Amino acid sequence: MRGFGRSNPGIFLMARAASALLAAMLLAPTALQPSLAGDTESLSVRATGFSNSRGHAVAKLFGPGDTVTGRGRWQVSATIARGVATFEFGRMPSGDYAAVVFHDENDNAVIDHNVLGVPSEALGFSNGFRLGLTSGMPTFEKLRFRHGARPEVIDITVQ
Repeated sequence: MRGFGRSNPGIFLMARAASALLAAMLLAPTALQPSLAGDTESLSVRATGFSNSRGHAVAKLFGPGDTVTGRGRWQVSATIARGVATFEFGRMPSGDYAAVVFHDENDNAVIDHNVLGVPSEALGFSNGFRLGLTSGMPTFEKLRFRHGARPEVIDITVQ
C-alpha cells in the first residue's frame, strides 16, 4: 500500500479542502466578533468647501495598513448642495480609520491631476490634514481618526 492519497489524488484533495473549510468555520466567528458584540455604530462624513455642484463628491474610507492614495476599502458618492456633501457609511466597527474626500467634477471616478501631477480637483482629508509643500504625502497615520461605539460625523473641508 502506498502513502495516503497517492493512489487516489482525489481523496487527498478532498481531505485538504475539508481541512480548509473547517479552519474557515472556526475562524469566522472571530472575524465577525465586533459586529456580534454590538461594537458597531453609524459613521458619516460631512464635507464642506465645494465651489460648485458639478459632478459628485466622493468619500473613500481606509483601514489600518491601507495606502490612502489607493482605492479605499469603502467608497460612497454624494451630490453637492450649497457647498456641502454628506456621506453615510452605515454601521462600522469601532476602530481606526482614515478618510479622503474629492470633488469628481467630471464624474470619471478618479482624482484628476494637472501636467505637474498636482490634483486639479478639490481634495479634503480627515484629521485636519492639508496637502501642501511641507506636509508630505498623506498617509494612514496622518489621516487617522478613531471611530467609537456611538454615532459619529467626521468633518472634512475640501480645498
